[in-house]
Amino acid sequence: MAERVTDPAILAQLNGDTAQPQKVTDPETLAALNSDMHPDDVGLLHSIRSALQTADPYVRAIANGATLGLADRFAAKMDDLTGRKSGGYGANLAGEQAQTEHFAEEHPIGNAVANAGGAIATLPLMPVARGLQGATLGAKSLVGMAAGAGIGGLQGAFSSKDLTDIPQTVEGAGFGAVAGGLLGGAVPSVGRGVGAGLNWLADTARSVPGISRSAASHLLEAVEADGLPALHARLDRLGPDATLADAGPALLGKAQGASLNSDEGRSILQTALTRRNEGTNARVMSDVNRTLGPAEDPQTVTNAIRAHRTQVDNAAYPAALGNAPDVQTAPILTQLDHAIPRAVGMERRALENLREMMMTTEQRPRLDPFGHQEVNPRTGQPVFDEVPVSQNDAEVLHKVKQELDNVIQYDAPGLGVPAGALSRQQGVLRWMRGQLNQTLENQVPGYAAANRASAALANRADAVEAGTQYLGSGKTTPSPERFAAEFDPLSPGEKIAFAKGSRGNIERVLGTKANDLEALRGELQGEGGWNTAKIATVHGQDAADELMQSVERNRKFRDTYNKVVENSQTAQRTAAARAMKPDPSSETPIVNPNMTVVGALGAAGKKYVAVPLWNALTHTDPTKSYGEVARILSAQGPEARAYLNALANYINRRAALSPSLNRLGDQASLASMIAAGRGLRQLGQSPGQQDR
Repeated sequence: MAERVTDPAILAQLNGDTAQPQKVTDPETLAALNSDMHPDDVGLLHSIRSALQTADPYVRAIANGATLGLADRFAAKMDDLTGRKSGGYGANLAGEQAQTEHFAEEHPIGNAVANAGGAIATLPLMPVARGLQGATLGAKSLVGMAAGAGIGGLQGAFSSKDLTDIPQTVEGAGFGAVAGGLLGGAVPSVGRGVGAGLNWLADTARSVPGISRSAASHLLEAVEADGLPALHARLDRLGPDATLADAGPALLGKAQGASLNSDEGRSILQTALTRRNEGTNARVMSDVNRTLGPAEDPQTVTNAIRAHRTQVDNAAYPAALGNAPDVQTAPILTQLDHAIPRAVGMERRALENLREMMMTTEQRPRLDPFGHQEVNPRTGQPVFDEVPVSQNDAEVLHKVKQELDNVIQYDAPGLGVPAGALSRQQGVLRWMRGQLNQTLENQVPGYAAANRASAALANRADAVEAGTQYLGSGKTTPSPERFAAEFDPLSPGEKIAFAKGSRGNIERVLGTKANDLEALRGELQGEGGWNTAKIATVHGQDAADELMQSVERNRKFRDTYNKVVENSQTAQRTAAARAMKPDPSSETPIVNPNMTVVGALGAAGKKYVAVPLWNALTHTDPTKSYGEVARILSAQGPEARAYLNALANYINRRAALSPSLNRLGDQASLASMIAAGRGLRQLGQSPGQQDR
């Protein structure tokens, strides 16, 4: 049994909306009544059909926009080919165009928007549109004008009801080309303006976490000017003591502005930067201690090495010399006898004294002419003579060598000559010393080993002293290459001793010049970076780099301090003086000899009522956020990095969204232009064309 009809639409048709009910003729309604379909399904089918009928004219308008006005002709041709409608192509086309015109008259705005949407939907498919990405505004305008003229001309031509009517078609194409060219040329400029407006609205709606809008407006433009990659790199290089004011020139300018134009900003920045500047010496010292280790006084190190050498010598040499055999020195005495007549002055005196020290006497029996030993006639005892002979006692010869060392190595008094008397005449003495030392090593067991142990400690003491003198910029200062060639052959112990002397000398430089960063930089860097290169040879490249980076970091901190605190003092004094004693006003006094009552009232109203009220309504204090700006720019470590990351995230989000907003601006401007162009074409049609 069929259920009762409940659908309102069907009931309306059955019952009729007029006094005289009408006959049901709709095929779908009749089919629903004659079938076994559920009434709810009948209602759903009717709703779908009604929705499709409502959407049909919009779809038609979109299709006409996407096909330059050819959709009606396509539909008419398909109806003719499929036989869905009888009457032929001409009658079908007239029917399609009538429906299009009826919708445009009834819904002009909806028709224009749908038509424009269809045109916009096809733009990304056009090679010209894709090729213009990144082009200049002028190029886009020229291409837009050409494309607009072409599209407008085609739309104008195809909008003709009868393409065989050549005058009408040409007239429509010409008007469409002119209107399309003008509007197409304007689209890029209008789109840029709309995109800029959308970006402004987006900027206004967004915010930077932890930073007020007014402070962010000052900081964002500076961050973008300095560049995010450069700011991150500088903060990494400058370390945890750096502030955002150190990281870029634009941000430094904001710090100067906040300090100059705001009491709160001045107090915050100058307090923070002054405190950091006062810690320069301690900060540099800490960096150097961390990099090179703690310093030792070079003279203390040298004294300790020499004391240890004395202990070693006092044990090693007596052990070797105590049981030494006689040492044969006749070849050395022969060489001395040859050198003495050829020497002059103090050198000859020293050689003569050396020969005397290498000689001794011994008692020999006095012989008579017959070869018999003489006897003292009074005592009956044999008679002996003192005969000079070469010294063969190894211990005595060792002491002679020490006397030579005092004269040769330390310019001390010895060999019967004053201290320093032979500073320029040591050639023969050095040679003699070498011969004597070689003789002892060859003939005394253990003497060579004692020499090596003593010489190693002596070389270490010399290395400490050399480590205090290798930095400099004089004419005799070795180049980094020559210094490395001289340093490399040193023994490990000598290199350690040299590094101790170098570290002590760097400590001396820091102690006298740590606060004078330019002088410190000159000492540690030298001409052409020679000193830095030599420090790298002694202490390692990483240590040298860190040492110079510490100096450069603190030079940057000092530069920020000078520019924000010191260099702004004159401007601050001027501003303070003006605040305490304002300049005489250039305005005409309200009360003056030429005043009238009306004029005085008007002037007073303007000065004390109108102007303050206008300023209160329209002007905002640009300095109200300078205190916050100062706090952000003076923050250090993780806090400074957090502020920069917040600003960076904002900029990156804006950069990611901006192209979409610009494209939306282009599309919005294009839609309005297409709608305007369609309206112009309709206005440009003659009454006769509109009727046909």
